[in-house]
Amino acid sequence: MNEPSLAMAGLFNVDGYLVQPSALRVSRKGKDARLEAKVMLVLVYLAENAGRVVSRAELEEQIWPGRFVTEDSVTAAIAKLRRVFADNAHAPRVIETVPKSGYRLIAEVTPVADGDANGAGLPASASTLRRWSRRRVMVRIGAVLASLLLIAGVWRLLDMGGSMPLLSGALADRPTVAVLPFENLGVAPEQDYFTNGITADLITDLSKLQALFVIAPGSVFAYEGGKQGARQISRDMDLDYVVVGSVQRVDDRLRINVQIIETGRERAVWGERYKGSMNDLFGLQDRISSAVIAALKVKLSPSEQALLAGRPTANVLAYDYYLRGMQDHGSRSASQNESAREYFRRAIELDPGFARAYAGLAMTYSREAMDGWSAHPRRALELAEELAGKASVMDPSSPQVHFAVGQEALFRRQHAQAIAAAERAIDVEPSYADAYALKAWTLNYEGHPAAARAALDQATRLSPRSPASYLEILGEIQYTQGRY
Repeated sequence: MNEPSLAMAGLFNVDGYLVQPSALRVSRKGKDARLEAKVMLVLVYLAENAGRVVSRAELEEQIWPGRFVTEDSVTAAIAKLRRVFADNAHAPRVIETVPKSGYRLIAEVTPVADGDANGAGLPASASTLRRWSRRRVMVRIGAVLASLLLIAGVWRLLDMGGSMPLLSGALADRPTVAVLPFENLGVAPEQDYFTNGITADLITDLSKLQALFVIAPGSVFAYEGGKQGARQISRDMDLDYVVVGSVQRVDDRLRINVQIIETGRERAVWGERYKGSMNDLFGLQDRISSAVIAALKVKLSPSEQALLAGRPTANVLAYDYYLRGMQDHGSRSASQNESAREYFRRAIELDPGFARAYAGLAMTYSREAMDGWSAHPRRALELAEELAGKASVMDPSSPQVHFAVGQEALFRRQHAQAIAAAERAIDVEPSYADAYALKAWTLNYEGHPAAARAALDQATRLSPRSPASYLEILGEIQYTQGRY
């Protein structure tokens, strides 16, 4: 039996946009946008139920029947629809998020009248909309979806080393912010480590605030050195604000420019220039963090004010060595692990109370043991435990310190201690993606794959362009669940 054509009967308008379900197309004023099949099905279902709150569970059941999906599937679909309709999650015209309930299509939906090539139509009642056969739409989209799945499957086989798929990080109750890698305007490219350190510390400061949803460094640094503009990056990750900047370091002099861009209106809402010497570095960082927080209209709690009150060290040269160490440690090679260790040791010599440097040193030993770079891995783990423990006593307010404690505890198979340390890191820094990933990794080893998947989903929301290690953790969780 042939299915009826949807060429005209399936067309409808939403907020001035013409939606063509069978063509997977949304258009307005001569500009077309193509949607993935599942995203179009979400739109069709919301249109059929316009004005009614549709729960996440209902969308999962209707759009992904019989399949296990994470809440990210729905979140990502809604985010893509909002981008197509130029909708704002915090001041919606088209799709409204109802906290703890679901989503509601609030724009007027009108079916297209027969023969009307311009897509004009009359307002439709709910019963009229439901007469559009969603099953017919699904059958026609099914063929397209099958082709897309085949292509996607081949692509995944060719790109198994890639990162996790991009997922929306936006939450209805918190603005989503990304601090993009500051540009190094100095004459020496080898100063990139310093510029990256300034960026990472600003991300850490903002991540300590409950009022913001801050994209993790692993995702933003994926754009380092690329040609993507703030507009494209904000669309990739469904952002509300982007913080951009530059650092110029010439001898002992510093010049730092910072700007906040509101992505919805594509306009700068705040910007400032800061000048000083290296001796003024920590004061400059405090001023920048305070100004960015104020520009984002975040009201700090007393505990958040205390967390932001101090810098990890008062010694600028020790801090410089620490940044060099973190740069080398992130390269994940035996030789650079050794050079990172030397930098951390120099930082500790200059400031014996520098907790983060002890944490970094601990991670070089645990990494050496786990990656097979040591002839005495047990001794390396013992040193990692000793150094991480010392760091946690020195500075219990540092999320990086708790992460180091958790990592070495995991490697020693002390799962309860590792989970507790990851949770302490999250308490200090609510947007700490790697701490959620560490918790997920440990929970899976402890035999709780469902809870592990929930923690990993949160890590992925915070770090949409997540590192390969997240993909590895996901594979281990699915293996534990028998989802081969």
